[in-house]
Amino acid sequence: MTRKFLWGMVVVLLLTNLTTLLVWLNTDKAPSENPNNKLRQPVAASEEEVVASIGDESILHQNWLTMLEKRHGKTVLEELINKEVVFRLAEEKGIQLNDKVMERELALMETMLGVTSDSKLKEKRKTWQEQVRYNYLLEELMTQDIGIEEKKIKDYYEEYKDQYDFQKSFQFSHIVVSTEGEAKKVAKELEDGSSFEILAREYSTDSSTRGSGGYLGYFSKDSSYVPDEYFKRAQKLSAGSYSDPFETDQGYVLLYVHRMLPKINISYEDVKQHIKRQLALDYVGDSVSVKTLWDDVGVEWFYGD
Repeated sequence: MTRKFLWGMVVVLLLTNLTTLLVWLNTDKAPSENPNNKLRQPVAASEEEVVASIGDESILHQNWLTMLEKRHGKTVLEELINKEVVFRLAEEKGIQLNDKVMERELALMETMLGVTSDSKLKEKRKTWQEQVRYNYLLEELMTQDIGIEEKKIKDYYEEYKDQYDFQKSFQFSHIVVSTEGEAKKVAKELEDGSSFEILAREYSTDSSTRGSGGYLGYFSKDSSYVPDEYFKRAQKLSAGSYSDPFETDQGYVLLYVHRMLPKINISYEDVKQHIKRQLALDYVGDSVSVKTLWDDVGVEWFYGD
């Protein structure tokens, strides 16, 4: 890959990201239909276009971009270059990330989310996937010349192998009430179309979740934070559905399953390269920096340092 080609790619990426930023900033509020309004959509802006007016004073498009470049330009451009360098070098060297390890990382990230729409989750997973891939490939490139004995890798796996499998997990909300009669009343309101979240705020006696609409979070079967009965009921439910009332030590419960994440079994072969990389990073320490790879592809950039 030539320097000229890499520089061309960086310029394209930078312009693309600036355009995306302009579009994003413009989507929160539609432009006024007032014919006296000086502001127009910034995507098609020229250097002299007005992007903001304060009384008789105006802020020009070029002034705005100049300030953005001074504050964030170097950082953004460096990030773009870094990703391009890592992805290009990884492709040249045939370095790939195990699909099951990737899916495990995405599942772990998803368990940190609250209730999220399908479209938003899809966007987040796409962002996470790129970031996970970048981090893993960077670590692989930085440690590829460090040899780790097979026995050391196997010993590490045997010690921590229970941590590599991802256990089947459910995303729960619940409504807890004191009597069977109250539970049936809540169930009837749900059948009539009432919101589970609103009913939890109104009726639930669980003070720790009532304020969040009954939301509990993601849990696997080996968790001790929710009753075993929750998992028995959840196995019979599909995502986006709720259970009939059932009795627990807390009272009568209606359980809602937002999502289910399947179990991911990770074998030694799946995770071998990952362990090798992690052990090798102990020798690299804090010196992992993608800039050490720039010379491998001949990076030249605007800031020149």
